Amino acid sequence: MLNFKKISTFTASIACSLFAAFLLYPEFPFSLFGIEQSSSALFVGRRMAMLFLGLAILLWVGRNAEHSESRQAICLSVAVSMCALAGLGVFEFQQGLAGPGILLAVMIELAIAFLYLKVWLSHKQVAVDLIKGA
Repeated sequence: MLNFKKISTFTASIACSLFAAFLLYPEFPFSLFGIEQSSSALFVGRRMAMLFLGLAILLWVGRNAEHSESRQAICLSVAVSMCALAGLGVFEFQQGLAGPGILLAVMIELAIAFLYLKVWLSHKQVAVDLIKGA
């Protein structure tokens, strides 16, 4: 059974890998997604690397967190972010802005979103009680 710790460890490792890829080998994502490389895109890619680093650290350090309002917020935030990225990836693919490699990212994003949403929903009533102050 996958729990918050395993999901967070898995997601942190992916985010750390993306940090390294975007920082050290920024050409790789462009070739994978079939998009044109430019100095502006490389600039944005390096900045994205720092966001992946922050996400990796948040999930790695927080992986042992007991159930709490904060952990629920992390679950919901990651799930929503991954769903939004997946939706954007599908849209960009349909518009011809990204190649078929984007579908790999979409599948991983949806899987991560599903796993975090499952954890969030399993404790939803507890979260509702915490929010209401009960």
